[in-house]
Amino acid sequence: MSDLSSYTIAEAHRALQKRWGYESFRPGQEAILSPLLDGRSVLGVLPTGGGKSLCYQLPAVLAEGVVLVVSPLIALMQDQVEALRAQGVSATFINSTLRGYEVEQRWTNVEHGQYDLVYMAPERLSTDVFAARAGRLDVSLVAVDEAHCVSEWGHHFRPAYLDIPEARAALGDPPVAAVTATATPPVRQDIVELLDMPDAAEVVRGFDRPNIVWSVFRTENKWRRLRAVVEAVDGPGIVYVPTRRAVTRWCGRLTGHGVAATGYHGGLDADEREARQTDWIEEEVRVMVATNAFGMGIDKPNVRFVAHTAPPSSLESYYQEAGRAGRDGRRAHAVLLYQPPDAETQAALIEASHPTAAEVQTVYDAVCSVGQVPVGSAPDGPLVATLEAVLKTTGFSRTKVRTAVDLIERQGAWAVVSPRTHFGRLRFTASAREVRDYAASVENKALGRFIRTLLRLVHADAFREWWPLDLRAAEKRTGLERERLQRGLRYLEERGLLQWQGPGGALRVELAHPRASKLPVEDQAVQDARERAERRLDHMLRYARGVTCRRHALLTYFGERTEAQCGHCDVCLGRHQPDAVTPDEEPVLRHILGQAAEETPREQWFDDPPVPPPRIDELVRWLIDEGYLTLEAPLNGTFRLTEKGERWV
Repeated sequence: MSDLSSYTIAEAHRALQKRWGYESFRPGQEAILSPLLDGRSVLGVLPTGGGKSLCYQLPAVLAEGVVLVVSPLIALMQDQVEALRAQGVSATFINSTLRGYEVEQRWTNVEHGQYDLVYMAPERLSTDVFAARAGRLDVSLVAVDEAHCVSEWGHHFRPAYLDIPEARAALGDPPVAAVTATATPPVRQDIVELLDMPDAAEVVRGFDRPNIVWSVFRTENKWRRLRAVVEAVDGPGIVYVPTRRAVTRWCGRLTGHGVAATGYHGGLDADEREARQTDWIEEEVRVMVATNAFGMGIDKPNVRFVAHTAPPSSLESYYQEAGRAGRDGRRAHAVLLYQPPDAETQAALIEASHPTAAEVQTVYDAVCSVGQVPVGSAPDGPLVATLEAVLKTTGFSRTKVRTAVDLIERQGAWAVVSPRTHFGRLRFTASAREVRDYAASVENKALGRFIRTLLRLVHADAFREWWPLDLRAAEKRTGLERERLQRGLRYLEERGLLQWQGPGGALRVELAHPRASKLPVEDQAVQDARERAERRLDHMLRYARGVTCRRHALLTYFGERTEAQCGHCDVCLGRHQPDAVTPDEEPVLRHILGQAAEETPREQWFDDPPVPPPRIDELVRWLIDEGYLTLEAPLNGTFRLTEKGERWV
C-alpha cells in the first residue's frame, strides 16, 4: 500500500501551483492535508465552495497508488472525472451506467496503476468484483465525498455506507478523508463512529457566509414575493420547489412574466438535464427552477439569489442549497418563502417516506399477491406487479410504496429490476382466433395491419400471461410514433382484446427466497430513521418561524458560536417586526414568561394555544425586543428571563 506520509506540505503546495495553477491553499485545505500527509484520517468540514474536493484530489497526484472516492451521485462523479481529465489528472468512475465487461476492464486498469483517482458509489464496495480485487489494489487514500450522507443515509436509505470500514480493511487500512459542507456536531460524531475512525483529525472551517443576506418571508402570496426578489436582484438565480409539477408551474409563471427560465428535475432524461443545466450556466437563461435533484456538484460562482418556495426537510439541505449563492464572495441573497401549511406538507412527506414495519410487510404481501405468488413459492424469473394494483390493495401513497419496496430490497428479500423505459407489457384477453378475426373484419385497414404486426411482435404466451413489448421495435415495425402506438394499444384494450401497461406502470422484482409469511424488518431501525427526519424538520421549521438573527441561528445549529448579529437579514433589518401587542394578549405574554421561568420546553408551553402559532412567534419576538426574554439556543427554543421579565412575572 502506498504511503502518503513520505510527502510534505511543501510538495503539496508545489503540486497545487503546477497542476491547478493556484498560488495558495484556501482556508482549511492545508489543515486537512497536513494530517493526511502524516498518514492520519481526517474529517473535514469546509463551507460550500470551499474547495473540499481538492483535499483528496491533490494527494492523488502526489502519491503512488490510487485514491478511491466514494461519491453519492452518478452525475457528480462523472462531472468531477471530466474536470480532472481536463487538468491532466488520470481519473475514472465505476458505477451502474457501465456494462459488466466495462467494469471488469476498469478494475484491471486500476490494478495496473493507470488511474490516480477512481470514483464509485458506496454500493460498489460490497460487490463480488470489488471483494475479489481489493487485496490486489494499491490504494493510498479512501475519500468519502459529501460525508454527511454517511449519517443521513447510512442508517436507512443507503446502508452500503456502513460497509466502508470493512472495505477499507480489505484494502490494507489506508487513511480516510471524509469531507462535507454540512455537518452539525452530532452528525460529525456519527460520521466518525460509522466510518470507524476514532483517532481522525477534525477540521471545521467556517459555516459563516457573511456575503449572503438571509431572509424568511411569511406570506400568503409566494408568487408576488418571488417576483419582487427576481426584479430587485440582478444576475442569475435558482428557485427551489418541492415537486416536479411545481417546476413546471413556477417556470411558466416566470417565463410568462418575461424572465428567461428553465426547469430541472429527476424525471428528465440525462441529455435534457445536461442541456438545461448548460443553458443556465452559460446564461442563455437567467433562472433555474429545480427540485433538490439540482444539487451536489453545481458550481456557478455568480449566482446572485437562491429562493426556496417552501422549507426543505432539513437545515442541512437548506444551507447547502442556499449556499450556492454568492460563491464569488459578492453580495447574494438566500430567500425562504414560508406559510404555516408548509409544515404540514413536510410532515406528510416524512410520514409517507418512513413506513412502519407493518406497512412494509403489507407492501411485500401486496406485490406478491398481485404477482400471483403464494406463500412458500417463488416464480421463475422476475415477479411483475402492476403498481396501480399495489397502490389500490394497500391504500398507501406512491411514495410510501416505493420506499417500502427499497427497504425490502435492503433486507435482501428481493432485488428490484431496473425500470425499462422502452418496455411495456401486454396480455391478450381474447383468444388468438378472436383477435385475428377482428383484424380481418375491422373496416379501418390500418388498424388491421397494426393488430397483425402486434401479433408478430409478441410470443404466443401473451395469450396466457403478461408479455413484454419493446416499444422501440414496435415503432420500427409499425412505422408509428410512440404516442400513436400506445393510443392504438389503449383502443384495443377498450375493445376487450387485451390489457396494456405502459413503461413505468409495473414493479419488477426478483425474489431472493420463496415468498415469506413474515419479513424480518427491523422496526426500531425504521422508527429511528423517522425520528431523525422529524428532528431535522423541527429545526428547519424553527428557523423559518424564528425571531432572531438568521446568521446567528444557522451558525448555532452547525456548532459555531458567535455573539455578533449579521445586521442585514430580515430580522436584523426589522422586516420581521411583529404587530403591536394588544391588552387582550397580556395573559398570553405572562403565560409565556411563566413557562420560560420554569424552563419548560417551548413545545409544551400550550396544550391549546389561545392564538395561532405564528402569533405566538411574534409575541415571543416582542418579549425579546422589549428585554423580557433572552434566547440562549435559537433552534432549541431555550429561553431565559431577564431581570425585567422576572419583575413582570
